[in-house]
Amino acid sequence: MIRKLITLAVAAAVIIPSAASAKMFGLLNEAEVKDVVKAYLLENPEVVKEAMDNYAKREEELKQKARMVVVESNRYALEHDANTPVIGNPDGDVTIVEFFDYNCGFCKMMFPKVYEFVKNDGNIRWVLKDMPVLSATSSVAAKAGLAANKQGKYFEMHQAMITNKGSLTEEDIVAMAKKLGLDMKKFEADRKDPALDEIISANHELAGKLEFRGIPDFIIGNYISNGAMMGDELSVNVKKAREAK
Repeated sequence: MIRKLITLAVAAAVIIPSAASAKMFGLLNEAEVKDVVKAYLLENPEVVKEAMDNYAKREEELKQKARMVVVESNRYALEHDANTPVIGNPDGDVTIVEFFDYNCGFCKMMFPKVYEFVKNDGNIRWVLKDMPVLSATSSVAAKAGLAANKQGKYFEMHQAMITNKGSLTEEDIVAMAKKLGLDMKKFEADRKDPALDEIISANHELAGKLEFRGIPDFIIGNYISNGAMMGDELSVNVKKAREAK
């Protein structure tokens, strides 16, 4: 009987914490409810953690659902913007969208993992959206990649910069462009093109709508990462995206 009273009291105090709710049960007054709840929680502190964990999980689920509404309303801009470079199969049945910065350690760490997966799969479009936020050379690198794209050397330039150890410098970027055999006169002109600022600004606007606070961020079908994918999120969500089709 006492266990039942405690359960009812906890329900009254946690779910509807007021004197009126306690009286609804017709069992305890408000002071008695508080005493019983306090004693119960002191003896069972794991209840608080469980409640907090459930609350955090529910909040994250609601946040993800709200983000997905934004993703769906911006799906074309995310996956099919003509100005955004694509690695892998341009006609692939699944699209991976990544927001990244060339000076981001986690972005560098994710590159070989995603690249190997995309290469081995053979039917994935990997859309790369520059979101330079870490330093001045992050923006320089982003424009260098987009400029190289105009000469059909995006992947080569992207790979050179994203695999560079440490932070990139202007000298590093120019040296990479020369090593790849780019037309340097065109490269210098293209990376100063104001249109590249517009592309990067549009990426930041999309990231803002999705409330991205860090990098990298990935979107695979109905999945949105919160930073780097450290486990099997990549394979699991590519599979889910395919099954959804």
